[in-house]
Amino acid sequence: MTASNKIATGLALRLCGLVLAGTPAAALAAEGPAPAQPAGPVSILPDQAPPDGAAAPQGPSVDVGDLAAPGVDRIGLVDTSAGGFSSQLWRGTDLDLLKRVLPQLPKRLSSPALRYLAKNLLLSPGAPPVAANPNGSAAEGGETLTASQWLLETRASTLAGLGDWAEVQALLDLVPSDQLTEGLRRLRTEANLVGNRVSDACAQTQAALAASPDTYWQKIQVFCQLDINQSSAAGLGLALLREQRVDDPGFFWAVDVLGGGKPPLPANFTKLEPLHYAMLRKAGAVMPTNIADLQAKITDPSTLGWLAALPLAEEVVPKGDKTPANVRRDRRQAMENARVVMAERAVAAGTLNVDALRVAYRSVNIKDPAPPPLTQIKADDPRGRAFLFQSALAQTLPTSRAEVIALALNLVRDDRGQSGPPLTVMGPVYAQMLSEMEPTGELVWFSGVAARGLIAAGPADKVAAEKAKGWLTLARSMSRTSREAGQIGDSLWPIDRLMTSNTAGPTIPPQAIAAFGAALPANTPAEQIAAKQEVVLSVLTAAGEPLTAADWLPAMGGPAHVNGAGLSAHLANGLALAAKDGRTGETAALALVAMGEDGPARTDLATLQQVIQALRLAGREADARALGAEALLVLGL
Repeated sequence: MTASNKIATGLALRLCGLVLAGTPAAALAAEGPAPAQPAGPVSILPDQAPPDGAAAPQGPSVDVGDLAAPGVDRIGLVDTSAGGFSSQLWRGTDLDLLKRVLPQLPKRLSSPALRYLAKNLLLSPGAPPVAANPNGSAAEGGETLTASQWLLETRASTLAGLGDWAEVQALLDLVPSDQLTEGLRRLRTEANLVGNRVSDACAQTQAALAASPDTYWQKIQVFCQLDINQSSAAGLGLALLREQRVDDPGFFWAVDVLGGGKPPLPANFTKLEPLHYAMLRKAGAVMPTNIADLQAKITDPSTLGWLAALPLAEEVVPKGDKTPANVRRDRRQAMENARVVMAERAVAAGTLNVDALRVAYRSVNIKDPAPPPLTQIKADDPRGRAFLFQSALAQTLPTSRAEVIALALNLVRDDRGQSGPPLTVMGPVYAQMLSEMEPTGELVWFSGVAARGLIAAGPADKVAAEKAKGWLTLARSMSRTSREAGQIGDSLWPIDRLMTSNTAGPTIPPQAIAAFGAALPANTPAEQIAAKQEVVLSVLTAAGEPLTAADWLPAMGGPAHVNGAGLSAHLANGLALAAKDGRTGETAALALVAMGEDGPARTDLATLQQVIQALRLAGREADARALGAEALLVLGL
């Protein structure tokens, strides 16, 4: 859903809540539009009083009173029909606990399933728990916030930390002016800068400066002056900031870029602020020359997305430059590689559209020097991944394209994100090609690869999920006549099962777990087969599938204790108690904290099982199953 649609949806929901209050829904649905009636005569005489002692005629009961303004508790962009939470999501949660847990939500989420859960949690409206101190609590800077204001500010700031600036803007556009805290004002201004609503941001800055000459607002004012070519005023503002010894190397670097320079990034650079990004956009900036040296230090989701979207500078050799051609070539190649890696990381963080990564792959020069053969490309080679993508695009026959895509996706699947991007990045890269391919009998060998790639796009991509089901159906339908199809079906049935609700599903056949183990490569050691079966059984058990103790037989015989600390006692017990009592918002927040930034790819099995089970028990079965399916994918199963 786009930001503008979400704004409209949020406003519509609020207006509907006012208009439909007290109106029988069934009557509205049954009556439909009333036929037009000719206007009747309008009486201009005063109403006649009833005779003495007679009862007044009965009409509709009307309560007269002031119409209260919508509170910030009701501000949100999703509802339960779109995957959001009930408006009672915080009912029963202790406010002090919420204030401790919610700020701990990860600021970077590489898991599509967890990112989908987090966004729905943060975009759902709902009242906070009743505060012990009804007068509010002091925020940073001495401002007193009500519980509702604190919750809204925390939701918006967490979304900003995740890099979802369009959602921040849409959310804060719904906040009445008298409910804006200082933190929300800053976030609204920053969202406007990111969304290229510079005039709105500058108007808000002028109003803020009238109340306080904070250097935060002074820096934005300098940009506003440069934006409308008031260079003299901007120069005075810059001089004042330097006199005040403002420590913001990124700001002064962006000012230099906006002035037409091409300085390298500061040596200690790690993060761009929304103001810096707005200045780079205004300048039409290109990728900094030293990005290859600094990109590994950058972890902020927004910064990754903003920098990865910058184009590479056109290569111009100055007159008289005697730099050897091979040195220039290697320098250019290092820039291309850095841009590709940064784009992959930004897609993983959810702050760059996958189309931009495809563009980055297509722009890599794969002719000089010539890359290795496709079958010899390593997982840690960004240029090789670009070569695979370009090669897949170049194929015109479905079978040839399938062969290249299989090489690319199996490469990252085997690597499991150790030295290159995970399947949850590369699956979406190839999802467009996969969606255009028809699941036919001649491609049954490819059905497992295609299904995994499409499912890896995550729960937000409903089209890819439907396409994946077509490939799974192909493998199932041919399993009786094709041994290869049967092996693919046996290896994928746990994911297939997780993609379907178990409310009316049949029990799992006893031989299914054994068949899954038999579908693994023939040279897989017995202990590895048992370990993989244990992961599958753990995920299915957590998702509520009807397994028995006997189903665990293939995995029995392993060690009684597995290395790994697991969850801390306070998180483990907090998660279990929240789920048991049906506190959905609290359960989701604790689950996100428990899984951390890297999601199921770096989480121990016990934690994964507890989180999936808690989400299911708290009523978030779709989220639990999506996380389980993703876990099986990224763990190479």
